[in-house]
Amino acid sequence: MRKIPRRNSLIVTIPLAAAAAAWVVILFLPIQRAIGRLQDEAQQMEDYCHRSELLLPALQRMGRDLAGVRQRIGYWEETSPAPDELTSLLGEITAAAREAGVRTTRFDPQPVVMHDRIAEMPVSIGVTGSFVRVFTLLSKLESMSPTIWVDRLEIEKIGKARGSVLCEIDFAVFMDNPENSDQANDLGGR
Repeated sequence: MRKIPRRNSLIVTIPLAAAAAAWVVILFLPIQRAIGRLQDEAQQMEDYCHRSELLLPALQRMGRDLAGVRQRIGYWEETSPAPDELTSLLGEITAAAREAGVRTTRFDPQPVVMHDRIAEMPVSIGVTGSFVRVFTLLSKLESMSPTIWVDRLEIEKIGKARGSVLCEIDFAVFMDNPENSDQANDLGGR
């Protein structure tokens, strides 16, 4: 076997090593960096998809909540009195007091207060009668409409008569503000 001179082997080895080093620096390392970036992007996309899957139940819950809100808005639209119906509503309250068997000592509707989207009419009423009859009146007021909100209620025993009470009620009747209402402006999302 013949020995290859050392000088000839260096002539082959050095260019091969230089070519390998150039290949590593010019091609391999940039490709590895690009692969690393693509792997990071893929991981971010995978995390995004996973987070999106976790949001699905929340989105479904929000959809159900929104449907409930729209249903309540529809109920409000059906039951809230219009400003021109206030006189009729006050008549219903007076009739409810008569039906309950209480004696009205004071009935004082206040001027309508306009808020941003709704209007409010404060009302003060004083009645006397038995506790059961006063309670019947309160029950009738509560069942009239969801637009009545009791602010203050005071009941005190009067005189020596057994079970006779004086009841003072301050409540508000809520209705749409016709000047700035979602219903009037059709901003309700329907």
